[in-house]
Amino acid sequence: MKRVFLFLGILTVITSISLQISSAADSKVRHTIIAATGEAAPEGGNYLSFSNVSLNARHDVAFDASVGGTTGVFVSDGKTISTTSLGFASNPFITPTGDVVFDVNNSDVYKNNGKSIVPLVRSGDPAPGGGTLTPSGELRETNNNGTIAYSAFVNNSTATQGIFRSDEGQTIAIARDDIAPPTGGAFTILGNTVINDRGQVAFYSNMTGGTADFGIFRGEGGDLTPVFVTNQTGPGGEVFADFGNPVINNHGQIATTVSLNNSDIGIYVGNGTDTVTIALQGQPAPKGGNYKGQFVAPTRFNDLGDVAFDARLTGGTSSSGIFRGDGKRTVAIALTGTNAPGTTGTFAAFRDLQLLNDGRVAFIALLTPGVGGVNASNNMGIWIGTSDEDLQLVVRTGDVIEGRVLTRIVQDAQAHQLAVNENEVLWVANFGAARAVVLSRVTGATEE
Repeated sequence: MKRVFLFLGILTVITSISLQISSAADSKVRHTIIAATGEAAPEGGNYLSFSNVSLNARHDVAFDASVGGTTGVFVSDGKTISTTSLGFASNPFITPTGDVVFDVNNSDVYKNNGKSIVPLVRSGDPAPGGGTLTPSGELRETNNNGTIAYSAFVNNSTATQGIFRSDEGQTIAIARDDIAPPTGGAFTILGNTVINDRGQVAFYSNMTGGTADFGIFRGEGGDLTPVFVTNQTGPGGEVFADFGNPVINNHGQIATTVSLNNSDIGIYVGNGTDTVTIALQGQPAPKGGNYKGQFVAPTRFNDLGDVAFDARLTGGTSSSGIFRGDGKRTVAIALTGTNAPGTTGTFAAFRDLQLLNDGRVAFIALLTPGVGGVNASNNMGIWIGTSDEDLQLVVRTGDVIEGRVLTRIVQDAQAHQLAVNENEVLWVANFGAARAVVLSRVTGATEE
């Protein structure tokens, strides 16, 4: 069967950080420049560039940066910046307790708990079940306990690849291609790994010789649960053919984009027993039009079962929109051609998005040139809200932050450059030739 589609130690320095209200954004938003290119980095040198950012609930910020001829991972608590690691370190994730998980040389993964740096997985480590590991650290996912899930090549074994979970104490095999999947036959491709805070790992797979060619499975180190597989029947009688990247919540539910045997495309949530339709090609969309069947990555999923997604539309006044749905009710967050709150312009296109457990969606959007005074200097922004009725502007290009004019909100598809917690949005921006990591506090949220 032809695959239908592919988816898309510690040194501290005191830094002076000022809070300033953006000139054009909502007055209830305060912006802090955490670090900027040209500024001195801990342990010497200047920041040259920033790629990935991470944010926890207690306002700690982690980011990676180029400094001289190497890269490092740094942490800010709003008062000081600390070096977590220097020497080709990248892709940080900061846990609720402030531990930082990061990659070294795009393969090995370490954790810094503020007292010591410990390896989670390194090339050449023993693979559970036999052989040794060559992990792809840049593709790993991390949960709030600092446990990682990742795909790896397996050497000197009957297996050639697998999905694994590692913490400071042990590594567990979730799946290996020398062990048959529940559908029979053999795995041929294993990847697109995600993990929740319970340690449940989900992944996408190609298979041969069994009852299914493609699937998404969930495991914890024992038997695998098939959540989505080829030839599975959906809630409306539709037949599943292939799948996009999975996302998992802390209840073990998985959301994914599904291609059907009739070539339609939809978004579904499943737990291995029940499946719910979130959106389906041809189905009416909130506020008019129908889903066109083009659901643009990324899809986000929260612990309440809400899925946030970007969908192309047909038959209405808007060509695309961002929506949030749980299978029972779907609301529009933003639609192209409609007013972008906090501006006199209209939405033209959407970029990255994030979803909180309270239902708020934060997203990057472009505005329509020539409408409401929009031009190349002010056509990009970040918004947050639970629907199009309470949407709030966080920041917009052309705003002045700490005396610098914002010229571009950065988004690299290969990097994590937009993060949120209950009170703040963390993002990467250009201010002319300079680049910076910026934390925006929405002061209407609950204060601590």
